[in-house]
Amino acid sequence: MNPHGSAAIRSAPSKDRLPASIYLVGAVSLFNDVATDLVTPLIPFLLASLGAAGMALGLVEGVSNAVSSLLRLWAGRFSDASGGLRKPLVLGGYVVSNFARPLLAVAGSAWQVAWIRAFDRVGKGIRSAPRDALIVDLAPASLRARAFGVQTAMDNFGAVLGALLGVLLVGVWMWELKTVILVSAIPGLLSVLVLAFFVPEPPKHQSAVAIAPRLRWRAISKRMRGFLGVTMLFTFARVAELFVVLRAHELGGSIAHGLLLWAAFNVVRVGVSYAAGILADRHGKLQLVVPGWAVFAVAMLLFSLVHDLPSLWAGALFLGAAMAVSEGAERSIIGDHAETHERGTLFGWYHMLVGVASIPAGLLFGWLWQSQGPAIACIYSGCVAITAAAVLHWRVAPALRTVPKA
Repeated sequence: MNPHGSAAIRSAPSKDRLPASIYLVGAVSLFNDVATDLVTPLIPFLLASLGAAGMALGLVEGVSNAVSSLLRLWAGRFSDASGGLRKPLVLGGYVVSNFARPLLAVAGSAWQVAWIRAFDRVGKGIRSAPRDALIVDLAPASLRARAFGVQTAMDNFGAVLGALLGVLLVGVWMWELKTVILVSAIPGLLSVLVLAFFVPEPPKHQSAVAIAPRLRWRAISKRMRGFLGVTMLFTFARVAELFVVLRAHELGGSIAHGLLLWAAFNVVRVGVSYAAGILADRHGKLQLVVPGWAVFAVAMLLFSLVHDLPSLWAGALFLGAAMAVSEGAERSIIGDHAETHERGTLFGWYHMLVGVASIPAGLLFGWLWQSQGPAIACIYSGCVAITAAAVLHWRVAPALRTVPKA
């Protein structure tokens, strides 16, 4: 009898194609993001109705990401110490998030929104590193970037569906925001069911229990410390996607307009994520990450010129494409350079460092947006991004250009 459920699907890895299990992990992300992005684009409008502004949005997003980061390293390392047992942690994380998210319907202040979002992100913190390690475990070594590209693309496609559903419910049927938030529990439940009954758990690595890596920064290889450090620097350039919706609100766009923009933004990310994964496997991950960060810098500098809704659409679509270029390749670099018994731990370090940087990054960007204006905030982001790309290219990349571990 299959210990992971009779409905679990296993497919033998192939050097030429991804196993079905990768698409099932992607389906989990898709359903979860339908739920998430049915709610997330409404948060700027929810905060505005509570009298909060740009800095509050930066605080909400920064706090929620940082709270989840405190759990990511533990969850990744725990999945290694258990011999590579990833699925229970991933499942638990999705359960927590999909329990917390509907509670936004009862939030009565910006602080309550922040705490509920933080609780939601606790679930993300539990699942993120083990899920990425699970993808590496399930995918052939030669197709890891494509596997992350598929997961990212389906994740973004879920965001598209969630936003379009929001347009239907809010813009056409005129539902109240709180009712829409409650409805998000339905696709959230579907994500949990698909993961529980259809996604397989790879065989445990029996030797990993005895040699699980220590939670010491010095225990990480020097080349990976450099990569994780420059990725943390790039986090100060990353802008929360919700600022795109906030800009639409500031320029006079309706809630439905903001949701349509969010959907289009993520449609672009779907196509670019998948294509970038294929290119990264064929030509090398660093050949995508370095120019991807540089393109992101250009996108932010152009976004600083947005002054009306038509220019916002052009800037947002280019920004969505720029964000998607390097997303899968960044994580597949970690999968290539991590030993089997330390994959969860390294992904935990990656997600934790990015999350820790999110609080000061979110607060600083939100403060610049609110006090100096969106243009200055975007110029700042572009300058940090090009700096990170330069450091990666000249200081970090040479050490990473070694034969990756399978």
